[in-house]
Parts: sequence; C-alpha cells; structure tokens
Amino acid sequence: MALPVTPSFEIQALLDATVDAVILIDADGIVEVFNHSAERMFGYAAAEAVGQNVSLLMTGRDRHHHDGYLERYVRTGVAHIIGTGRDVRGRRKDGHEFPAFLSVGRIADSDPPRFVGFIQDTTLRVQALAAVQRERDRANRYLEAAQTILVALDLTHRVTLINRTGSEVLGYDEDFLNGRDWIDTVVAPAEKAQVAALVDRLAERGPRSPLHCEYSIVTRAGLDRMIAWRCVVLEDGTGDATGILCSGDDVTESRKAERDARESRERMMHVSRLATMGEMATGISHELNQPLAAIANYAQAGVRLMQLPQPELADVREALGQIAGQALRAGEIIRRLRSLVKNRITEREAASINDIIEELGPIARADARANDVRIVLNLAQELPPVSVDRIQIQQVLLNLLRNSIDALAAVSAVSRQIVVQSAATEAGDITVTVTDNGTGIAPAVLDRLFMPFVTSKTDGTGLGLAISRTIMEAHKGRLDHSPQSERGASFVMTLPSGPGTNP
Repeated sequence: MALPVTPSFEIQALLDATVDAVILIDADGIVEVFNHSAERMFGYAAAEAVGQNVSLLMTGRDRHHHDGYLERYVRTGVAHIIGTGRDVRGRRKDGHEFPAFLSVGRIADSDPPRFVGFIQDTTLRVQALAAVQRERDRANRYLEAAQTILVALDLTHRVTLINRTGSEVLGYDEDFLNGRDWIDTVVAPAEKAQVAALVDRLAERGPRSPLHCEYSIVTRAGLDRMIAWRCVVLEDGTGDATGILCSGDDVTESRKAERDARESRERMMHVSRLATMGEMATGISHELNQPLAAIANYAQAGVRLMQLPQPELADVREALGQIAGQALRAGEIIRRLRSLVKNRITEREAASINDIIEELGPIARADARANDVRIVLNLAQELPPVSVDRIQIQQVLLNLLRNSIDALAAVSAVSRQIVVQSAATEAGDITVTVTDNGTGIAPAVLDRLFMPFVTSKTDGTGLGLAISRTIMEAHKGRLDHSPQSERGASFVMTLPSGPGTNP
C-alpha cells in the first residue's frame, strides 16, 4: 500500500477552502488526498478514505470498470475519462447515490502517474433542470391541447413559437413558420400595414394593456380566415419588450353567421316597411292627389288667363307659383316614400330626434287624415343628439303610429287622437312616447306582445313590433309598452344620447 501523501500547509489550506471535492489517487487508484469538501460530500472522514481504492466512492456500474480505465491509460496513454469531464453518479458512505460532475487530470511529471479528481455535487442542478423540463413539457402539453391559435413573435414580427392548432389552421408545418415574418407570411395583403402598426404600437414602452383586434389570415391553401386576437407584450426584468404573445380564435363562421343574420334582419325590416306603406297607401294616395289636383286646376286657370286678349300677368304668376308650391309638396311626399322603402345599407349618424319625428309629417298625417285621426306633437326643445339610423327609427315610429291608427278605428271619429312626445330622462337618455286613446292591447296578446307573428289584427303579419324592438336593441335602446290607467295604449322608445359609431 502506498504511503499517504501529506500536502504542504498552504496546499492543505487551499484544498480545504475549495468548494468542490478534491481527491488525489495513485496509478493503482488508491486515495492519497481527501479534502474537507470530499468528506462532506461522501460522508467519509479523510482517515477512512485515504489508503482505500477510489472505487469506494463509486456506484456498482462504475466500480467494476475504474481500475481497467487506469490500467489502460498507464499502458497506452489513451484517455477514457482522464483529461475530460463527464456526469457520473457518486455513492456516499450511507449508500445513498447522487449525481455529480467529475473532472480528472494527471499530475504533471508524476512517475508512476498520479491523478487528481474534482467532483461537483450536481443534485440541485439536476433537480432544477428536471423541474424546468417538467414545466416545459407541461407548457408544451398545454400548447398542444389548446383549441386556440397561440403564436409568439419577436420585435421584428418573426415567429418564435406556434402551437399545433395554429399550424393546423394555417396549413403550414411549425418548422416552416418558425423564424419567418408573421405579417409577410400569413396576414391578408390588405391588412398587413395596419397589423404591423398595431403590433409595433403595442410593444412601445409605457403602460401596456392587452390588444384585442380582428384581422384575416391567408392559409397555405389560399383561404381567408378571420381571427379574433388577444395579444400581450413579453418583457424582460427591466420592463423592456422582448416579444409579443397572441392567442387567436377562428371566428370566420360566426362572423359569417352574424353577417347573414344581419342581412336577413335588414331584409325583414325592408319587407316590414313595404307592408306598412301598403297599409298607409290610401292616405298617401289621397295626400298625393290633393297637390296633383291643385296643379291641374292652377294649370288650367293659367291657360285660360293666357288666352285672354290682354292677360293679367300677375294672376299668371300667382298660378305658376301655386303650381310650383304644390309640385314641391308632392315631391316631398314621394322623396320621403322613396327613402323609407329603399333597401339600403344601415348607416348611423348624429341626429335630432325631433327632426326625425317631424320628417315623417307628410306621410304620417296623410294616413291619419284618411282615418280621421289627429296627431299631436309634444316635443321637448334642446334635446341632445342621438346616434341612429334615421330610416330605421322612422320605421319604428311608423309601426307604432300605424298600430295606434288601427286601434282607433273602433273609437268615435271626433275623439281619435295620437300624442307623440319627446323628452330627456334624468339618466341622459332620450325617450319618444306614442300614446293613443284607442281600445288598448288585447289581454290575450299582452304577454307575447313583442314576439314574431303575434297580432290581434285580422290581416296583420305580427312582425311590426318584433322588428321594432330588434331595431331599438341594435341601437342600444329599448321599446316598451307602458300600461295605461284609462283606455288606450302607450309605447316608449328609449335611445342613449350622444355621438356613436356604426355597428
């Protein structure tokens, strides 16, 4: 057995201060030096380890090969573990095994050769790496299980991550998309500039909140898909943006369904307007006949005046003026009719509710006069504007007025009256109330008043009130029936005041 090597005082102090375990062995693998860190790591006192074969510290797998490694190195000079580092497993005195990193080197000019080994306990590092790997695996499982598109971009818009759902929706492999410019590769051409500006603005330093937006992507097959996105900024420890993470839901089909439903609703509104105009045809035709008859009479009078030997030009001018005035009156009725029955795109604008009511005058009063009904306007002044589609709101008013006129048919002609009142509420909303003194709402239909196809009219469609309530809800407003203590019915339209945007 080789005699233990006694290091100098300085060397011993250095060895004891070293965090790593330091072990010196001879050519036969016998331990000569065993520092304090080695004692703490393996549980052996230096006196127990020195003089023993270093395989004492090894697991069964390495113990049987170690002496052969040394013998081959001494004989051939070819290193197997000498001069290199590798991950190994150590064995403590109590039999517990632990992961370690071993670096072995030959001591220069030693003959026979001697070797020094540096050993690091990597238990914490291995545990940390395992924990990171578990989290990474879990995150990957979440990414793959997610039914939404998940995509991460760097600040140059290049893809750094995309999940399986995103790849499937786009039709591209993940490897193809990684590293490519997201906007150039998949965003619809007409929206590229807008999307780039949105992403860049989101990454700017300052208070950041999630970005919600919708834009179209183009799949590998050339199909457009509308995606609803929620994007957040990824930051480093100093608050600087490092990238963008977005989750997206394919809303192509739902947006198509919404568009189809809107178009269907607008078609029904158009049909309802035509039906209302049909019900009012008698009054409208009478209203048009009056100016047309006046035009004919004044024209004939003008002809007779011009046939006199010395025509009175002042009388001719008066006749021509009356003709022009009556023509304008008839033209205004026709213009209002055309705007009401025309099938058109919904448009919102800031408007005065009183102006909207008064614009209906020529048509509403024509129908009212034909049915011996008096319409009274009680309009509050200086009301704030409302953001509405004028024609749709007028359609609601016409439906309510037409229902009131029908309800007054059973009332004496001398007392038939409809009151239209506008007002502002304490909450700042605008209300329009249409009240009549007719027969009121039949109890049989009161609970189903706003349901489609519910009507008390023998020739009614049952769509007027249902469509009217839909129009009001689309304007963020309401249409309600207000019970009357006496006879008659009262309907209240409520609209939010102030400017708005198109739906």
